[in-house]
Amino acid sequence: MPILSEEDFINKVNKLNELSYKAGERNNIEIMDSHDNRYVNSGDFCANLHIHTQYSDGIMTIPEFIEKTRQIPNMLAAITDHDTIEGVKELYKINPSDIDICSGIEISTLALNFPKQPKPLPIHLLVYCINPFDKKLNDYLDYKRDLKLQLTKETIKKLNEALPEYNFNLEEAAKCHPMIAKGQDEIAHPLKKYTSAKIILNHYFPNADFSYEEPIYKFKYLFKGKEPYHITYKIALEMYTQCSLPLVPESIDEKIRTAREIYLSAHPTVGHNLEPFSSFEETVDFVTTLDSGLMSIAHPARTRAYVPEFYNYLFYNFKKYGKDKAMFFEKYYQSYEDRYFLEWEPVINRAAEGFIPTGGYDSHGHSITSRSSHY
Repeated sequence: MPILSEEDFINKVNKLNELSYKAGERNNIEIMDSHDNRYVNSGDFCANLHIHTQYSDGIMTIPEFIEKTRQIPNMLAAITDHDTIEGVKELYKINPSDIDICSGIEISTLALNFPKQPKPLPIHLLVYCINPFDKKLNDYLDYKRDLKLQLTKETIKKLNEALPEYNFNLEEAAKCHPMIAKGQDEIAHPLKKYTSAKIILNHYFPNADFSYEEPIYKFKYLFKGKEPYHITYKIALEMYTQCSLPLVPESIDEKIRTAREIYLSAHPTVGHNLEPFSSFEETVDFVTTLDSGLMSIAHPARTRAYVPEFYNYLFYNFKKYGKDKAMFFEKYYQSYEDRYFLEWEPVINRAAEGFIPTGGYDSHGHSITSRSSHY
């Protein structure tokens, strides 16, 4: 059939269960993509409603996405690129009629006004069954992306004015976070990774024959802790080069702090948004004004609760502002790392009672049966 309508999408999702979204069981619960493919082989796996393409931070082309979907019997797949619908437009031009495909988007939003929250909280909103040629939706996305890209460039300019010896630039920043060059997702977090790593690498290996992002991707698991980012990067750098390095001197710490003050100025604070960023409630309300679009909360456990009641606030506001279009939540998200989500899963499920469960692998690579990182 053609790309799914809202009615057809709801009917199909209502027939799915947990195994529909699982390619297999994990060998290690703390490691994503450590699963076997038992449910692919058994025919139970038949849905991935969270897939990224080369139009955001994935690497799959649209023709490849279509072909991968064809390879699994009765597969229901959705394109959900970050803050862009250009891939969905290409999908509509091809318009395959022999597979079940949903047009979607993952919009980056921030919660800024929840009770007693300590800092802005990222909440990603999945919107299914969108019309990619809706002028209102296109204008909204273009406006936010243009503002965000402009703010990114202004922030990099400020970084170079304060720390001219490093020649920070957008192309380098995109090596560790490709969406920053597209005006998608955040600004401060990618610039934290970029500036911290470049300053540390330049200090210890000013003539390095490798780029700053290589230790980040090779030892990505190191960066889950609570140590300052540049300290963790130093550890990754030691492992990458197999060299023991002296302590970070105060002069370098000071440069890290200077960069931090600048890039944090490009991020909203609790109770105060910046125009390039989409607040959660305003975005959910905006989607209700579109002709088509059904909403889901993406990977809820990744927005780490600051109090147990957080998820009650989240789903209450989701329904309050999203009305009848706030229908789903990603109960069967398959790419959580570590055990945090296991602790909060019962709390989330209670708070989301009444919403229809969906799921997916948040695929970024060439596979729709795994997450598959870029590197």
